[in-house]
Amino acid sequence: MPNPPSQSASATHVTRINSAGTSDTYLTFGGCNYLGLAHHPQVIAAAQAALTTFGLSTSASRQTTGNAQPHSDLESALANFTGFDDALLVPDGYTANLAALQGLAAIGINHAVIDARAHASLKDAANLAQMTIHTYDHLDPSHAHQILDTLDAPAVVLTDAVFTTDGDLAPLQELLESIGKHILLIDDCHGFTVLGNQGRGTANHFNLSHPNLMMTTTLVKGLGSAGGVVLGSPNLVAASRDHSTAYICTTPASPALAAAASTALNLLTSKPSIHAQLLDNINNTGAMLRYHGIQTHNHPTPIFAFTLGDETDMLRIEHALLEQHIILPLMQYPNGPAPTYFRLSINASHTKAHIDQLDQALTNALKAQPA
Repeated sequence: MPNPPSQSASATHVTRINSAGTSDTYLTFGGCNYLGLAHHPQVIAAAQAALTTFGLSTSASRQTTGNAQPHSDLESALANFTGFDDALLVPDGYTANLAALQGLAAIGINHAVIDARAHASLKDAANLAQMTIHTYDHLDPSHAHQILDTLDAPAVVLTDAVFTTDGDLAPLQELLESIGKHILLIDDCHGFTVLGNQGRGTANHFNLSHPNLMMTTTLVKGLGSAGGVVLGSPNLVAASRDHSTAYICTTPASPALAAAASTALNLLTSKPSIHAQLLDNINNTGAMLRYHGIQTHNHPTPIFAFTLGDETDMLRIEHALLEQHIILPLMQYPNGPAPTYFRLSINASHTKAHIDQLDQALTNALKAQPA
């Protein structure tokens, strides 16, 4: 069953209707609004202005009559920000992976070598692009290299840059050294706007550059808008633009959302304090969790996944936190560290007081745990 629908939301709080029919407001540590920009007044104002100019939707694909100036402006800004040569805007992050792999298949890339815990959209995209799929052990570049050595045709290596469920980093340097004539495509949905120089992404974080390196990402998680993007060298991006039905036959994200994303990107580059606050919050949250004996990664990523006892214990802790008006999501999302686990997400709009509030609530919940 889905969670109760929120009646209103900010970057740090949601309001829900409780069982008595009245509303309660909760401090939330769920979702992926990493910079808090989905609720920034300048971002909202940009969307409102574009709505007046373009309406809600272009109502057609970009290849026909649905290409609007905010789409092209955003592509240029994203390529410039990330350091890639070219960018292609598509409806969402899931579509970005499909568009990238359909484009690669069209130019003769028929094998996909995928991390065992890669996001489902990468696996779906490889299947839908009719590629032959080979799976390598999670975070094991030597295994990926062994598979590549067995292939007599070009391949694409696919991995999350930052893994969605636990915040782990892929060994991108080692993978890039392994590809030879092949292509490395990284899904950077959880690294874009977080890692690298002022959030330029995981490739920038590792100082990676290569003509056969591609990146896909969403504009939802970091820029607080909507849409997806394929980034890479001009010939690889052109393959998606020219051959992918995921681009050619889809209506793009609203021009209003593209304009909002451009404004969010400008805020990220012009106000370094936003990204700096996210990094501070990541460090403080990790330290707080370790104080409670919770093992966490040591990467500067805003996702913390962990278990606390068995499923019965975690259900009790989740309920105890809800009673203290805090949402710490208990999840059964694929490829997590356990079948059921907590996934804590911190963003730049959380304050030290918010982290302290979670700290105290966890103390109360863990103290109340039966012996």
